[in-house]
Amino acid sequence: MTASRRAFFRATAGLAAAAAAPWAPRIHLPLAMGLAGLGAMANQQARSAGIHDGYKALVCLYMAGGNDSHNWLLPTDATNRDSYARARGDLAWPTDRVQDIGNTGQDSGRSFGMPLELAPLRNWYAQGRLAWLANVGTLVRPVTQADYKAGVGLPAKLFSHNDQAATWQSLQPEGAPTGWGGRMGDLLMAANQQPVFTAVSASGNAVFLSGSQVTQYQVGLNGPVAITGAQDGWRAGSSAVPGELRRLLADSGANAFEAEYLKVVQRSLATSSSLQAALAAGPALDLPTAPITLPAGTPLTLATDALARQLRIVAKMIAAGPALGMRRQVFMVSIGGFDSHSHQMRDQPLLMGRVAHAVDWFLQGLAGQGQLNDVLLFSASDFGRTLASNGDGCDHGWGSHHFVAGGAVKGGRIHGRMPVTALGTADDLGSGRLLPSTSVTQYAASLGGWMGLGPADLATVLPNLGSFSSGLTLT
Repeated sequence: MTASRRAFFRATAGLAAAAAAPWAPRIHLPLAMGLAGLGAMANQQARSAGIHDGYKALVCLYMAGGNDSHNWLLPTDATNRDSYARARGDLAWPTDRVQDIGNTGQDSGRSFGMPLELAPLRNWYAQGRLAWLANVGTLVRPVTQADYKAGVGLPAKLFSHNDQAATWQSLQPEGAPTGWGGRMGDLLMAANQQPVFTAVSASGNAVFLSGSQVTQYQVGLNGPVAITGAQDGWRAGSSAVPGELRRLLADSGANAFEAEYLKVVQRSLATSSSLQAALAAGPALDLPTAPITLPAGTPLTLATDALARQLRIVAKMIAAGPALGMRRQVFMVSIGGFDSHSHQMRDQPLLMGRVAHAVDWFLQGLAGQGQLNDVLLFSASDFGRTLASNGDGCDHGWGSHHFVAGGAVKGGRIHGRMPVTALGTADDLGSGRLLPSTSVTQYAASLGGWMGLGPADLATVLPNLGSFSSGLTLT
């Protein structure tokens, strides 16, 4: 690195902070190549044969910490409600705060409900726009209780937050360089005029969106993150800064670190203006400022809620998709607080309300834009939790129930096999930890098929797909 270059980077240290910040974009593209050049490169990667059906987007809603879904979807028939209550103890949801959901597609005589806190999601279920998928987990292949006890065929480091979050998102052990959302993006980005916006995170860096070719584009809550001082020069006190920056960017860098840093800056400058213009031309999609009173009496204001604000920028990007020439996109948003070892019955109602009302606002916004049929939002989390209480919460589990929402989903039913919510069953690995009956791989395959990926593409994206004989039809 030359002395002048070194001095410039010291003078504009804010650039490094912006590039490393959780909301900062990362891009592997020289500025001179431009977005058109990236489009040409992406077309060389085209492998999917049938993306001719308009715009489609997947939105992953990640609930960090391991969501206790036993209280999100619970039995309401007398027999199974009793076994649920005995297993859960002080964690059992009160019957007067549960709404039956009607048809489920499960065995006759079994019925299920959702807490009042999830009423907005129940309404979408009743409209056939939301479905549940029962007992999903990270599986390398189908396993039995005997396999579990013998430690055969299991994912690496079960019940570990970091490892299982990584496995959920990548379908490989922690440390994998790509996730299944990013690998989908590798195959789908050829459909987009601006492939740089194929995989978009509104919640910071995540392996889920990392691909071999596609690089996740990270946005802030209001859109692209401008590099401090790069446009107006105020940080260095000189209007010459933007010109000097662009001059330095003409070089590819003297070492790997410098070259990577330059690529980050190049992509930010190349894409910020086009994305900001497209967002400005679209609907405002303002979040409501009036507080919502949840059934437990807690007020919730979506305008200041982090999850709702993430979903707002995703909705704005989806609305801007046509102007940006997009046909396929994968997004990620997240919300934390689900590691409920303690204070579960105090904290869970608010978490439920935040998810339900933010998703409800998002789906209503898509419907208003005429894009509800173009988007599938699906939930994910590190793992499920134990049915048994530890006295104030519950501990790490495995299988968990998840929901998928959107106009294309086969809604108003529970897909997969809903286990009996009781201790000591064939699905219980101890303390009510569920042995998953459906794999994340199968979950992902159904979503990928809806996005237009064929069998060969899905086998590339999902390395263990061949280990599972039966598929899912969520759409």
